Amino acid sequence: MKNKALTRAIVREFGLIQDVVQLENMPLPELAEGDARVKMVYATINPSDIITISGAYRSRISVPFVPGFEGVGVIEQAPANSHLPVGQRVLPIGSMGNWQTFKDTKPEWCFTLPDFVSDRQAVNSYVNPMTALLMLTEALDAKPGQRILVNAANSAIGKMLIRIANQLGMTPIAVVRKRENIDIFEGYQLETVLNSSDAAYLQELQRIKRSGGVHAIFDCIGGDESLTFAEILIPGGQFIHYGLLSGKPVPPQFWRSRPDIRFMNFHLRQWIHSQEKPVVQKRIDQVMELIRDGVVHTEIATAFSLNNISDAIEAAVFGELKGKILIEI
Repeated sequence: MKNKALTRAIVREFGLIQDVVQLENMPLPELAEGDARVKMVYATINPSDIITISGAYRSRISVPFVPGFEGVGVIEQAPANSHLPVGQRVLPIGSMGNWQTFKDTKPEWCFTLPDFVSDRQAVNSYVNPMTALLMLTEALDAKPGQRILVNAANSAIGKMLIRIANQLGMTPIAVVRKRENIDIFEGYQLETVLNSSDAAYLQELQRIKRSGGVHAIFDCIGGDESLTFAEILIPGGQFIHYGLLSGKPVPPQFWRSRPDIRFMNFHLRQWIHSQEKPVVQKRIDQVMELIRDGVVHTEIATAFSLNNISDAIEAAVFGELKGKILIEI
């Protein structure tokens, strides 16, 4: 072990991801007592990584740090009482640090994987699928006949929300922003697909309001559009907010105009850190079954080696590739 080296991507100052991520090699340090060492196989580049690197969460994250919330690897070394044998495939979650050849972490943050899910699908099983599953089964106050709306439905997590909702017996309303995204939902069960760039969009929302409104909205955009959605929620309806892709917060007018709305900011990180390991493992197992059954699938564009991290970042930020960019480690 002493002769092994550690290769890692590191951020020493906040800024644009393409400007501040550096690759470095160093001797592999001794493993701290009680920790597990995971030999990483794949990691992903997610919007949450880019936002974190920009400094959006500097109040709770300090530099330097190794990015990467999502990764898959195998146990290289672990305490005897951890029930993590060498070679066991795991998701090392609960913290950043997956953009490196070895990640040292606490055994309680290593979650085992079944053999029927490939590494390339397993590495994508945490951020989007877990968020979608938990929002629909824990955040949503589900009732029979419920009508829900999914904003940014053409996104990876938007499509997962729809597919899982279908499995739970719901037929969502989908909102997209481009005409070419209207026809991408073959095989999905939807009440309708709305294009927010269409001239008749607001009239379509009013039609939905007149026909009974919606019980819940899943939104990852924020900004002034949330005011428009507030108008079609039933009294006491739910607004489940899980992203800020517009870069603008939900305006105060939202609450002034509709104080009855049950608003929730859903954060996967907060849920994970509030649960015991068996509860989290059970949810991960459920995600794996959804992947196995074809309910959840992540389209992968390509993979770059960790040594070519700058190319991976360029493809993720500026590229026109469809699907996830993987980092092969």
